[in-house]
Amino acid sequence: MPSPITRASLRGRSGRRVLIGGLGALLLTLPGQRTAHSMPAHDNAGTRWTATWTASPTAAAATGLSATGLNDQTVRNVVHTSAGGWMLRVRLTNRYGDRPVTFDDVAVGIADGAALGHGVRITFGGRPAVTIPAGADVASDAVRLAVGPQENLAVSLHTPGPTGPASWHSAAHTTSYVAAGDHAGDPSGDAFTTQVTSWYFLDGVDVLASPRNGAVVALGDSITDGTGTALDSNTRWTDDLARRIDDAPPGRRASVVNAGIGGNEVTLDRQPPYFGVAALRRLDADVLAQPGVSAVIVFEGVNDLTASAVPATQLIAGLRQVADRVHAARLPVIGATITPCGGYPVCGAQVEEQRQLVNTWIRTSGTFDTVLDFDSVVRDPAQTDVLRAEFDSGDHLHPNAAAYQAMADTIDLRTLTHRVGADS
Repeated sequence: MPSPITRASLRGRSGRRVLIGGLGALLLTLPGQRTAHSMPAHDNAGTRWTATWTASPTAAAATGLSATGLNDQTVRNVVHTSAGGWMLRVRLTNRYGDRPVTFDDVAVGIADGAALGHGVRITFGGRPAVTIPAGADVASDAVRLAVGPQENLAVSLHTPGPTGPASWHSAAHTTSYVAAGDHAGDPSGDAFTTQVTSWYFLDGVDVLASPRNGAVVALGDSITDGTGTALDSNTRWTDDLARRIDDAPPGRRASVVNAGIGGNEVTLDRQPPYFGVAALRRLDADVLAQPGVSAVIVFEGVNDLTASAVPATQLIAGLRQVADRVHAARLPVIGATITPCGGYPVCGAQVEEQRQLVNTWIRTSGTFDTVLDFDSVVRDPAQTDVLRAEFDSGDHLHPNAAAYQAMADTIDLRTLTHRVGADS
């Protein structure tokens, strides 16, 4: 079988991967090169693809750009890397679309606001265009583009015709841009007159890394997704954790990729659809299929308890299923306690009772290889059902950036990196 870096690949709703396209890659570069081009077929012994960024896609909203989709427009998605590398690829998604979607011009480069620096056009099986069937994802050819950790990338996608409802990630907490017509390769951002705070049709960015490197995948809800942080600040707790790992002494490394979705639940699908399907249903596609995954952090459940009034027994059963499936994939799974929400409108005494039951189980059951006690980090020691005042973003549910930093600072990095590169 050809090397995975030289063939575009599709993964449908069944999880079956289909190889498409040919071998060679078309060399197309943009002004201001930074050693950047799509790569021809060859092997890279001793390396593997590892996710440096991801955003779990969901179905479209009832109104807005996700509902109408794009039509002869370019979306310039701006994303923030976790780990760096000298070669990358992008993963596009039409997982929740209702028709095939064609992208005929795709480019990646260093983001400077809406501008694209050191850009390179991306190919798929050596071709500049790709059509993604409804329900599928696609990975591009490799691109030689030196990118550092904690760097902003711009991934521009032009579609020549109507896409229909978009597979998107609603709460990006990052500014991206939309232009009329084909401007995927434009170094200038002048044509991108519309700003959006969501990501469209983009599922992930991977870097080519040593097998000793791995990706820690955080499965969660809005508290992982970044609600409570300032726009474009990249101060989610996963960002803070990635910076800590990057600043640590050399050795086995790990990227940190964020599979959080605002409003998501462990056991039930939520409405509206941009809250995503239940974690139990998206675990394979959003977490276990991440390239180079080496450990999984599970930090989810407050929406089950509040929005759906799920009893602790049902949530515990769901979390146990998640842990069992991660272990079945021969990966370590790290459980995080649910943080307090006293004062939030739907978080009363009954929710607090159930939250305490779930947290006691997380701490004591032995289901998880490691426990992150985020509850104890952010709760008010004098009133344990509420967030500490200095850690409250203002709605009494979502911690703020200071709290996210404190949460990340309590994580023993050895629990995340000692298994990186292990046989999994």
